[in-house]
Amino acid sequence: MNFRDKEITYSQRRRKLCGIFGAMIFLLMFMLVFNFEINYTAAQETEAEALTLTLNAASGNNCDNLLDDAYTSTVSFSGKDELTVTGSAPMQGIYIKWAAPGADWRVSYNGKTVEYKGEEFLHHYIDFGETADSCTIYFDSDASVCDLFAYGEGTLPSNVQIWEKPCERADILVFSTHADDEILFLGGVLATYAGQQGLNVQVAYMTNYWNGAKVREHEKLDGLWESGVRNYPVNGDFDDIYAESLEGAMSVYSYDDVLGFVTEQIRRFKPLVCVTQDLNGEYGHGGHMLLAEAVCEAVDNSADASFNSESAEKYGIWDVPKTYLHLYGENKITMDLRVPLDKMNNRTAVEVASDAYLQHISQQWCWFYVSDDYEYSCADFGLYRTTVGNDTGNDMLENITTYEEQESIAESSRAAEEESRRQAEEALNSQSKDGADTQVQSSETKSSKVLPVVIVVLMAVVLLTAVFAYSNYMNRRRRRAGHKGGQNGSARSRSKAGSVRRNSRGNNGGNRNSHR
Repeated sequence: MNFRDKEITYSQRRRKLCGIFGAMIFLLMFMLVFNFEINYTAAQETEAEALTLTLNAASGNNCDNLLDDAYTSTVSFSGKDELTVTGSAPMQGIYIKWAAPGADWRVSYNGKTVEYKGEEFLHHYIDFGETADSCTIYFDSDASVCDLFAYGEGTLPSNVQIWEKPCERADILVFSTHADDEILFLGGVLATYAGQQGLNVQVAYMTNYWNGAKVREHEKLDGLWESGVRNYPVNGDFDDIYAESLEGAMSVYSYDDVLGFVTEQIRRFKPLVCVTQDLNGEYGHGGHMLLAEAVCEAVDNSADASFNSESAEKYGIWDVPKTYLHLYGENKITMDLRVPLDKMNNRTAVEVASDAYLQHISQQWCWFYVSDDYEYSCADFGLYRTTVGNDTGNDMLENITTYEEQESIAESSRAAEEESRRQAEEALNSQSKDGADTQVQSSETKSSKVLPVVIVVLMAVVLLTAVFAYSNYMNRRRRRAGHKGGQNGSARSRSKAGSVRRNSRGNNGGNRNSHR
């Protein structure tokens, strides 16, 4: 093998080694990136851990009851008290379950402070937006707390309630007499339209439990959250009092006050659909009857500004397009609550409502249960009133355009109007340009008598200049051609003279030869 063959072999080996080395680097980089993506995804999908907390109140209060996950035990704090919370790992936020709403308080972490005036939410999760080893809660008013939790990094557990404020505008407004009625009798509506479809579903309760079994205020939130409702409910100022008939209910409640409350909620939330309970009170509860009567009268009159004028002045009037009553005998619909709902972990609406009712722990001793195939079925409703036509199917939103859809249509309309405006402006600009062109043309017309003369003169000058230049060019060529011709003639004369002299020499030589 000569030197060149060795050089070629070495070059080939070097190329192979480089290729193998490059492939190894590529494979290593791929594995690193792929592994990072897996780890990142896994971190995102990891459920956040409930941290072990150390609690220290500036007042010296024993705070153990805040860690027992029970609504029946509380810890009270006076105004100006402080509670320092330290977690077993960095926390991404805290979850407070108040014994009652309305507290003024602040929370500080990592040098930042967030303030809350008149706490709205009974269950309130505060996301720090970063991790903190500890935080301090400052009570600016007297307050009572049931439970306190903190969570590490990751996805929050599904039972951590992150409430949105009550709806600005409700697609569906559900009126419930008591906590749990909205699940037992109207739960299919909540699971279908709030949980699965994610619509703006607002729940309004006629009664509250602040003068009685306060635990039921917590249970109603737990049940709504399990149903997929995300907008915080509203309560009337009426206590839960049992009545066996409509007359009995009217003797313990002021019907006018209930009617005013219902009318105000309709005007406040401007629902596209109202849903409430049975005029016969389901199993004969007088409070259910009273609320259903009030809803019917309110939807019949809420568009009249003289009816309950105080709420009309506050919120304006509203005519509800559709109103459904539970078990109503006319224009009946039967909702299909046996379809798996992918947004609700593939549970059916009946299953969701059943799980939601289990959140009402204090009521599990009762005989009530959730079903779509017994006399109090949560699937059976009737259309009491409509301004958009009767139903042909079993969808409460038939003939209804939801607020989100309305916004989408309005946005498309605004975009179309903007495009139309843009085209109009372009047309106007074009007309202005055409007008300017017309003025130019008019100016040109005025000078049309002068312009041809100028053009002719210019053309004549150009032609004369071209003729003069051409004449000069041809004269130069002739002079050069004559000069070359003279040189060629002299050369030919010299050549001819030389030829004569050579011939003369030849003749002389011939003469010399003849003499010899």
